[in-house]
Amino acid sequence: MRIKTLGVLLVTVLAAFTMLYWFTDEPRRAAIAAEHDAELLHFGEVVFSNNPDEPAAAGCARCHGDDGKGGPIPNDPNGRQAPSLHTASLAAKLKVNPAYVHLAVAYGGVVVSGNVNSPMPAWSAEVGGPLNVQQIDAVVTLVTGWAEAAANEAPIEVPDTPEAGAQVFASAGCGGCHGVNLEGGVGPALTNIGNEIGTGLPTEISGLEQLKADYKADPRKALEQWIRDSATNYNGGTATGMPPHPPEVLSDNQLKALITFLLTQTAGG
Repeated sequence: MRIKTLGVLLVTVLAAFTMLYWFTDEPRRAAIAAEHDAELLHFGEVVFSNNPDEPAAAGCARCHGDDGKGGPIPNDPNGRQAPSLHTASLAAKLKVNPAYVHLAVAYGGVVVSGNVNSPMPAWSAEVGGPLNVQQIDAVVTLVTGWAEAAANEAPIEVPDTPEAGAQVFASAGCGGCHGVNLEGGVGPALTNIGNEIGTGLPTEISGLEQLKADYKADPRKALEQWIRDSATNYNGGTATGMPPHPPEVLSDNQLKALITFLLTQTAGG
């Protein structure tokens, strides 16, 4: 009788434990995932840093700044700037391609921009770079988090000045295609865009004459339409090589300042 009672008690305890385990399984898993994410972010900060005492550090901060908000690329002969990684434009690229940051970090800037002169090298050991899979995953998690946080922030107020527009040009990564000094690259040179538009386009567009006519009538409006959505406005919906920049990527006041800056660019000016 005692053995039967003990058996019933044991089964009851096991059943209670199983039910308790089921009820607490989801919160427990969430806590484990949160702990893992925190560890991954911390490791990402280590990898991103330029700490000479940390063997895992890749030194991303040398170019992108300790806070990831961009800065001059050391010893770059063209004086190029590394872009900020805290931008809504980067978050928008991730919406189109969730692997965007991973591709750029692992295989270099050329993979995502098409610019063979991109200063962003390939970091993955798979292609001869210095970082292993864990380091790549960690820094990608860090940068992705920065971009997503930036997308949820209120639009930054930008004054309508050429100086502010030049900062927008740098922070939005326009120099990756158009050159840090607007000299051109994958995209056309912009050194004379204050006088004319539509020259040096890498892809012929169906609405070129309309673009030129719009520019002649109202340069600011034409540039706004081109930057916002060149494919829809001037090429019948077919991609032009110039990516769209909707308001969630480039706010109205950022775009206004950028155009003010571009209109100051005149050959010989």
